Amino acid sequence: MIERNILIIDDDEETDSISINAYKDIFKALKERENIGYKLNFHWESTITDALNRLNKKQEIFDVLVIDYDFPNEHYAHKGVDLVKQIRKAINKRCKIVFYTMHAPHEIDCLEFVDLINNDVFRFVPKDGDILALKYSETNYNKSDQLIVEAIIDAISDSDPISAALEKYMLEYYDILKDVKLQVDGKEHSIQEVLDSIRLYGDLGNKFVSNILEMSIIEHLDIE
Repeated sequence: MIERNILIIDDDEETDSISINAYKDIFKALKERENIGYKLNFHWESTITDALNRLNKKQEIFDVLVIDYDFPNEHYAHKGVDLVKQIRKAINKRCKIVFYTMHAPHEIDCLEFVDLINNDVFRFVPKDGDILALKYSETNYNKSDQLIVEAIIDAISDSDPISAALEKYMLEYYDILKDVKLQVDGKEHSIQEVLDSIRLYGDLGNKFVSNILEMSIIEHLDIE
């Protein structure tokens, strides 16, 4: 079974005990109804500082980051928008980010919206859930919670096509491919190493993606 890892960064102390349990129940209902072929693993950090420390280690692969707007527990006046900018600047330009807030859209500074757009946030979800429509039929849970789960599902569906293709082949032909090595810059690496590096936005993964794209372009050029 394919697993997808979700990191939620939210100062609400009930995130782990209430919100994540609700997300799990909603995903379970949608998974059975929509025939989704993976499971979700939820993780949580309550501060921007702790989230940055965890992400900077690049030891865990998170497919989707769910980030809150307000962080009154921070020593400095940091908001979720600041975390998004730091992630895109120095940590990972490839992972999907879902941004949510209790504030109405008009209560957020327009420059912060610009920052979110320019830093490639996948979806903005108001926590009250009033202004957005559900994509799937109701699961009899809180609407705003279902909107967040739907955003996570859509973000995973929109994931990097190269890593998705590698993972697909790894699952289908594991017995054949488990010992296969890929050559990147004259060094051999396992497919799993390359796949992990792509998702972590590491140098190895970035180089492999660049090589694949270059080879694909050259192959399709009609040069006489």
